[in-house]
Amino acid sequence: MATSHPWDPSRSPFVELMGTNYAPSVDQSNDIKTLLVKPYAELERLEMEITRALCEKEKISNFIEAHRALLSPVRQIPEEVLAEIFLRCLPTDTNATRSLDEAPLLLTTVSRDWRRVALNTPRLWRTLHIYLPPHLNNRAISRRAVGISTWLGRSGTLPLSISFHTRFQPMRTPLRTGTAHPDFFNNARLLISTITSFGHRIGDLCLSLPPPFLKMFDEISGRPFLVLEHFRVRDANAYNGGYIAWNPEGDHDDLCFAPLLTRAVALRSLEVSDIYVRGGGYLDLPINWEILTDLNLQSGNLSVGLIPSEALKTLQRTPNLESLRICFMLSQNPLDIASIGKIVLPHLTTMRISFSSNPASHLGVQESDIFGPQISSIVGSLSTASLKLLSLNVWNGDRIVNLNSIHDHGSGIQFCNLESLELDLEMTPEELTEYLASAPELVSFQVKDMGNPRCFSDSHLSALTPSHEHPIPLCPKLTSIRIFYGQLGENETNVLSSSSILSFVRGRATTLKVFDLYFSQEQSLADDDVAALRKLKEDGLNMRLHYADYRAISRQDSPLCGLPSESHLRLPPIVHSNRNQISDMEGPYGTRYIV
Repeated sequence: MATSHPWDPSRSPFVELMGTNYAPSVDQSNDIKTLLVKPYAELERLEMEITRALCEKEKISNFIEAHRALLSPVRQIPEEVLAEIFLRCLPTDTNATRSLDEAPLLLTTVSRDWRRVALNTPRLWRTLHIYLPPHLNNRAISRRAVGISTWLGRSGTLPLSISFHTRFQPMRTPLRTGTAHPDFFNNARLLISTITSFGHRIGDLCLSLPPPFLKMFDEISGRPFLVLEHFRVRDANAYNGGYIAWNPEGDHDDLCFAPLLTRAVALRSLEVSDIYVRGGGYLDLPINWEILTDLNLQSGNLSVGLIPSEALKTLQRTPNLESLRICFMLSQNPLDIASIGKIVLPHLTTMRISFSSNPASHLGVQESDIFGPQISSIVGSLSTASLKLLSLNVWNGDRIVNLNSIHDHGSGIQFCNLESLELDLEMTPEELTEYLASAPELVSFQVKDMGNPRCFSDSHLSALTPSHEHPIPLCPKLTSIRIFYGQLGENETNVLSSSSILSFVRGRATTLKVFDLYFSQEQSLADDDVAALRKLKEDGLNMRLHYADYRAISRQDSPLCGLPSESHLRLPPIVHSNRNQISDMEGPYGTRYIV
C-alpha cells in the first residue's frame, strides 16, 4: 500500500484553508512559518544536490564529447580529400571574397588543422574580388593591400581570377563626384600596383572602374598579360544606376581600356558593358579577333548598342565564336547587307541579341515598318548551324520585333534545333505559342512578360501540360521554365491562376527540374493550391514562387560590393525606366517567397 509523501499538502493542518481567500491570524501565521522550516531546509539540500549533479553531468558529458570528437569520421579524411571538399565550398559564379562568412576564409576559422590544410591548398586562393571604398583612409588601404598580396601569394604559380571594383560616391548631379577620401586616387594606385604585380599570372580579369582608374591601371601594369584569356570591363560610375559618365556628342576618350588589350595576347573572351564606344570604335580595338570564343558587347544600363553595320563587320572577324551577346542600335539609316555578306559562325552555340532604338530618331513613324525589315536582314545574315541557346531582348519596350522578323524562311536561326530560349519582347499570346511550337527540342525556356495585356497566360501553361486529350504537350523535353512578370496593369489582379500553376507542376513533376515564377507585386493565390505546391517543393522539386519586396539596403564596405553577378545591388525599377530592369533573383529590394 502506497504511503503519502511527508510534504503532501493534504496532510497539512491548514489543508482546509488552502485555495481560499482566508487570511491567517497572527498565531496561525507563526505556526505556518514553523511548519515550513523543515521543507525549506530540505528544498535547499535538494537544490545543492541538483547543482552538484548537473556539474558532474557536465564534466562527464565533456569527457565523452572530447573522446567522441576523436572518433569523428571527418578526422579520418585524408588531407588531399579534405582539400577537394574545401574547393567545393568556393563560390561558383563569382570570385571569392574577403568575407569570414564564406570560403575560403571561413574554413580557416574552424580548427587548427583545417586552417593548415586551407592555407596549404593553392587552388583555394586563386580567385579574389577586391573592393575599394572611396572613404577608407590610407592605413586601412595599406592593410588591404597587404591582405591582397598574402591571399594571392598562397596560390603558388596558378593562374589567377581577379575582379576589382571601385566608384565615386553616388551623386544627384553628374557634375560632382561625391565625397571621397582625399587620398582616394593614391589608394587606388596602391591597390592597382598590388594587383598588377601578379599580372603575369592573371588569367581572368574583371575591371569595374571609373575611366580615370582604367587609364591608371594601364599606366601601372606596363607588362604583357601573358595568360589573360578572359577580360571584362565596365564603367563603374555608370554601373547600377550611377550618373551617366559619357556624352555621345562630347569629347571623351571612350577607348580608355583599349591599351590594356594590346598586351592581352592570349585573349579569348571579351566583355564590355556600361561604356559608351563611339561608332566604329569596336573595329579599332587591338584584338586578335580570330581567336575569340566569347564576345559580350552589351551596353548594360546605358541602353546603347552598336549600329548594325559595325556589329556585323565585327562578327565577320570572329569565325570561332562560341558565345555571343550583342545589342543592335536600330535607326532609320538603310542597312546594306549585300556589302557585308553572309556571316558564318559555325561554332556558335549561345547567342543573346538585343535590339534597341532611339525614339527621338523616328518620331511619327511606324517602328515596325522601319525596323522589321532591318531586323530580318540582320538575323538573315547570320548562319548559326550549331546554335542551342537563343535570347531575344528589346530594351525600350516598343514593338519593333515580331515573329516574322526573325522566324521567316530566310533566317539563319533554326528554331527546331534550339534547346534554350529566352524572350524579353512584346508579342501576342499567339506569337508566343508559335515560338514554343517551333522549338520541339526545347529544354529550357524563360520569358519576361512586361506587357499589358500579357503574352504568357494560363493557356500557355495548359498547352505545356500533358493531359489525356493532349498526352504530348508543347515542348515535351522541357525541364526548366522561368517566368518574370512586370508591374500589374490598372485592372489586373493575378496574371496566372494558382490552379493552372498546380496542374502544370503536377503534370511535369517527373521531368521538371526548375520552375521559377517571379511577380513584381504580391499575388492572391488559393491557399489549398499553395499548400499543394509547397508539398511538391518539400518532395524535392526545385521551385520558387516569389514577388518583389522593396527594402532599402546600405552596404558601405561590403566585400561583395561590385561583384559582376551581384544583381541584388541593382536599383529598384521605380528608379530605372529601363524595362529590362527586372530582378530574377533577390533584387535590391529583396524577395518574399510564396513557395
